[in-house]
Amino acid sequence: MKRYPKLTAEVLSPSTKNFDCSDKFADYQQPKSLEEYVLISQDEMRVECRRQVQDENGERWETVVYGAGDRAIFQSIQLDVAIEDLYRGVSLAP
Repeated sequence: MKRYPKLTAEVLSPSTKNFDCSDKFADYQQPKSLEEYVLISQDEMRVECRRQVQDENGERWETVVYGAGDRAIFQSIQLDVAIEDLYRGVSLAP
């Protein structure tokens, strides 16, 4: 799993958010096994899923953002989960 990840998830913090969303994502795109890169906000119910897709132009990454009331779908590991379940027990900033 460490050598050939299908999904990588990062919990965003104010000090690492910019790095996680840009340079770190670029590094994670290198292993061809990676199918989804997930960014989880700790300030609000917001999960951003960057997913590798194939289309007529080749491979590209698309972004899907999930919020309160949504169900997040992580295709790479065949998981469909309510956002509220991901945040159960977490105190969000006011």
